[in-house]
Formats: sequence, structure tokens, C-alpha cells
Amino acid sequence: MGFLEILDDFAACVAVAVSIAPDEYPRWSGGLKAHVAEMSVLWAEIQPQIRRDVEQACRVESALQEMTSAAEVGDVHGVQKAVRALQGLDVSKLR
Repeated sequence: MGFLEILDDFAACVAVAVSIAPDEYPRWSGGLKAHVAEMSVLWAEIQPQIRRDVEQACRVESALQEMTSAAEVGDVHGVQKAVRALQGLDVSKLR
């Protein structure tokens, strides 16, 4: 997959995280922790390729780390806060 495809997948993951409450992920999907893990894998592919929006990429990294930490301890409000931060960063426009 190319950079833009991976970025689109990451943006779609953010959109899903915004639309589904952390405690309402379907069991067949692996739940919230699986979703966060997938986002982390995608981000690991995206981040090294960011050249122009380095500062915004740092904010995405921070929000993703907050989301991961909150998901690990079951902090629903922390996950939602981090997801809203990611949504506000408009990750689909990173370059």
C-alpha cells in the first residue's frame, strides 16, 4: 500500500473511533484494544514518511499514545478525549 492509502486507512480508523463508544466495539472486531493496535501499526508506517507536517505529526503521536494508555487501563473518557484530539487534527491531510 502507498502512503496515501495507509493515511486514508488511518483516517478511517479515527472516524470509526469517533463514531463508536469505547465500550461498544463489536466482539467480532477484537474490541477497542485491537482497534487501537491497528491504528498504532498504521501510524508506524505513516510517521516516518511525514516531511511537511512534522509538528502536527507529533500531536498525532501524542494523542495516539494517550488513546493507547487509556485503552489499556479501560479509561473510557480518556479514550474519547484522545479520539476527539485526533479528529481535530484532520490526519488525512498530513504530508
